[in-house]
Amino acid sequence: MVTAQVPARDKPPTPHAGTGVIRGRVIRADTGEPLRRVQVRVDEWSTGDRSGPASTMSDDKGRYELTQLPAGRYQLKATRGGYVEVAYGQRRPFERGRPLELGDGAVLQNIDFALPPGAVVTGRVVDEIGDAFAHVSVSLERRRYIDGARRLVAQSGGSTDDRGEFSIFGVPPGDYVIAARFDTPDMGSRDRLRYVPTYYPATPVASEAQRVTVAAGQEVSGITIALARAAAATLRGVVRSSGQASLGPFTFVIAREIGGPQAYGQMAEAIAAGDGSFAIAGLLPGAYLVEARSPSESEFASKEVVVEGSDVAGVTLMLSKGATARGRIRFDTGDPPQGLRPSQIFVMATFVDPFGDQMGGMNGGPPVTHDDWTFELQGLRGRGFIRADTMSDWQMKRVRREGVDVTDTPLDFASDIDGLEIELTQRVTTISGGVSDDRGVALDATVIVFADDPAKWGPRSRFIETARPDQQGRFTIHGLPPGRYVAIAVGYLEPGEERDPDLLEGWRPRGTPFTLSEGETHALDLKLSAF
Repeated sequence: MVTAQVPARDKPPTPHAGTGVIRGRVIRADTGEPLRRVQVRVDEWSTGDRSGPASTMSDDKGRYELTQLPAGRYQLKATRGGYVEVAYGQRRPFERGRPLELGDGAVLQNIDFALPPGAVVTGRVVDEIGDAFAHVSVSLERRRYIDGARRLVAQSGGSTDDRGEFSIFGVPPGDYVIAARFDTPDMGSRDRLRYVPTYYPATPVASEAQRVTVAAGQEVSGITIALARAAAATLRGVVRSSGQASLGPFTFVIAREIGGPQAYGQMAEAIAAGDGSFAIAGLLPGAYLVEARSPSESEFASKEVVVEGSDVAGVTLMLSKGATARGRIRFDTGDPPQGLRPSQIFVMATFVDPFGDQMGGMNGGPPVTHDDWTFELQGLRGRGFIRADTMSDWQMKRVRREGVDVTDTPLDFASDIDGLEIELTQRVTTISGGVSDDRGVALDATVIVFADDPAKWGPRSRFIETARPDQQGRFTIHGLPPGRYVAIAVGYLEPGEERDPDLLEGWRPRGTPFTLSEGETHALDLKLSAF
């Protein structure tokens, strides 16, 4: 990959050390004893100056200190092996933490963490006659709402040893599905019966899995998973290069399930031979996205294939460099502002198809923003939106294509797209406020602000945001587009759930409606909903 050089006149300023300090203490949640060697790290921040330290370790008394921090809005996490990772302000597993507002020269004291000991899940994987099965991947999985659907997502994992035994440490409390997977390469065997992903106790169907409840610090033992065998299909095809050059070694082909009775995105892969032929074995019935990428990662191909139980042949993947999107960056004030450089603007594509970029890395090459404020994005495929972000107080206002607003209209990257205009503005909306009870006492909560129009509730929507109150009990949400919104405060919410349309539909009549104008700063004080 070639990295674009930044002209000397366009280099960002040298960062300077900040003057803020965050300090506190880390203890065991169950005994109150101090914990040493806990890594406390800045997980994310809203300041462009990142010269301060990103992490530190607690000492023998559990104390930690982060110094030389620039002013900004921070989130902190504390991590140590054998314990559940905790974000500052997190009250329950899988909840987002609370932000910390840090001013210039400010010292935040008593930013403390209480780490619960992680649970341990142990068990054994056996084959169909009860013999130990080594080198099997075992994962604890939970259903979460991601990219427009509920999916099983691995939270913790491990693998079996030579005795077929596994131990998974540091497990947060919760309800889990336990899955075992044995990856077997296609060695030319004609045996259609293969070991398939199996859910505890012995089913290849995720919806039939027995859930396992894990309490804080508990040791759950005696889990035995009998790995299932099922008739599986082999998908055969060929990868073709768009040019005269040969494919070369290590052209990978991956098939990822995007729909089917498994309810899990199983994945299998193969390496194409010198003539481009490939065979991917062990596929259960379902719909798959089959993808290939050249060794240089400059060309790729994808095709959706349905497997119905029998072998599939004749799949051709034609490598190509993908589409290119070209356009210009403009400003609602007219001329480009003084002090803002093209290199501070990041143009990107976000894709409607959540499986459109599963080969790893970025979909396409690195974005290029030229000195004349034109931009170019190469290697695009599928359907998606053009987005822009900046290292400043300028924000994307809209995207036009030949004068038509396409900000929230998916673009088809089957061919090159020209004539794009990204308009930036400093008239950014801000919502701020707090959450309190009927007596006016400030409460911790998760605030969800979402468009009143259900048509704007898509998985990539710009019209849905969440926030947690900071250490002063105030929340802030920046950058929502102008429009009609509903706000609600709930006691607990896992990340991603705010985009579940069923939840939004239930919140909508119970929330607080309001209208947000361009550049408006809107005060919003909410009561905690019992929903």
